[in-house]
Amino acid sequence: MIIKRRSLGWIPITFAALLLLVITPDTSLGQRLDDVQPATQTFAIQGAEIVTAPGRRIANGTVVIEDGLITAVGRSVAIPGDAQIIEGDGLSVYAGFIDGLSHAGIPVPKSTPTGSAFGPQPAGQRVNRANPDPETAGIQPDRSAHELIDTKEKSIENLRKAGFTVAHIVPHGDMLPGKGALILLAGDDSNDMIVRRDVSMFAQIKGARRVYPSTPMGVMAKMRQLFKEASRRKALEDRFEANAAGAQRPDYDPVHYALFPVIEGDTPLFMHTTNALEIYRAFRLQTELGFPLVLSGLTEGFEYVDLLLDANLPLFATLKLPKPPEQSKDSTEADPDITSYDPSMHVTDHTATTIERKNLQIRREIFYKEYVSTPASFYAAGLNFGFSTKDVKPEDIHKNLKKMIEHGLPEDAALAALTTNAAEALGLSRSMGTVEQGKMANLVVTEGPLFEEDSHVKYVFVDGQKFEYKNEAKDNKSTE
Repeated sequence: MIIKRRSLGWIPITFAALLLLVITPDTSLGQRLDDVQPATQTFAIQGAEIVTAPGRRIANGTVVIEDGLITAVGRSVAIPGDAQIIEGDGLSVYAGFIDGLSHAGIPVPKSTPTGSAFGPQPAGQRVNRANPDPETAGIQPDRSAHELIDTKEKSIENLRKAGFTVAHIVPHGDMLPGKGALILLAGDDSNDMIVRRDVSMFAQIKGARRVYPSTPMGVMAKMRQLFKEASRRKALEDRFEANAAGAQRPDYDPVHYALFPVIEGDTPLFMHTTNALEIYRAFRLQTELGFPLVLSGLTEGFEYVDLLLDANLPLFATLKLPKPPEQSKDSTEADPDITSYDPSMHVTDHTATTIERKNLQIRREIFYKEYVSTPASFYAAGLNFGFSTKDVKPEDIHKNLKKMIEHGLPEDAALAALTTNAAEALGLSRSMGTVEQGKMANLVVTEGPLFEEDSHVKYVFVDGQKFEYKNEAKDNKSTE
């Protein structure tokens, strides 16, 4: 069909339509460009040092990533024609780090009238402080971490920027905050991020505020009560399932039912500990109640190395470190001689206060070094452990790792805690933890070896998705 147009002359309609499309502004073009996916999801990092696992390295090697998987690793590998090439000169490639316990992606809930942030209390209703409802008491094992994820939480980006690609996340809360999930630290929505849901039950020796149980002893007693009640309800449920005819079905209780997988031994209880006494109390509960136990935190764990060895449990040491002790004002020593510490010193004369202060300063120094050396003492004893970032500022992670290395933790042991040990403890070894063909493309690429002073995370790949980060310290120096 031919149409005569005054402005265009005799032109075929198909060509005219095309011309109009070209010259007519498209207000949606900007939006469409934003939605365009990258030209390729295939990457090749070539000429880099590849640390395939702790103690195993390939110099001047290449890693190929296709569709979220590592498809080739080695010195001489074929690079697909559509691959985006990343020149690896000066770069080191590691398996993505795995966080054994954190709150990444889960917003902190607001506080309530009782002072607790974890149990909303209906307005105008008086709180029974001796026997509060489970939420107010911090007993929420029926909650699931994956249902609480906010993909816009900065903690996800901050942790990924530190090199972490996978995290075992748990809800905020008091003694029983809920069930944990394994997530990727990238994704458009929470469903994209899930690796496995409801993989653990999270617990702490942490009482509720102003209501029972508010003390460590109260938490211990309440934990025993809950497990015994849940065990009894499980027995009734099993009896009903075996012979339901003529029997009344047991009442449903969300708290008790949430504990069934732990009682049956199918789901581990992750107990986060913040001092040596809490480690001991966690063992007491596990011995009495018989649940599968995983310990995280392990602050002051150097005091219980033998106990941890005998228990042979999965362990996740905290990456949180205290500040170094400040030097006494009247001290002239930058680093006190710890061999001069006298644990039996007893001062009776006010003229000896200077000596007493110096002895106290040495005591603080000894404790600090023991604290920072906890991972080194675990390694020396033959304990395998991963790391937890719970309550750690992301900007302190690499600084604290280097302090632990300065205090005796070998670099390969630190890398194992971030990768292979964590993967094994969380049941992820078949898909991640090492740089191998067929595994998920979760990688950390650094400028310079990971634990060197000036090392910087340059790229992080999560399930094959690339994230690039600037060297802010270097940029700040260049502008000074």
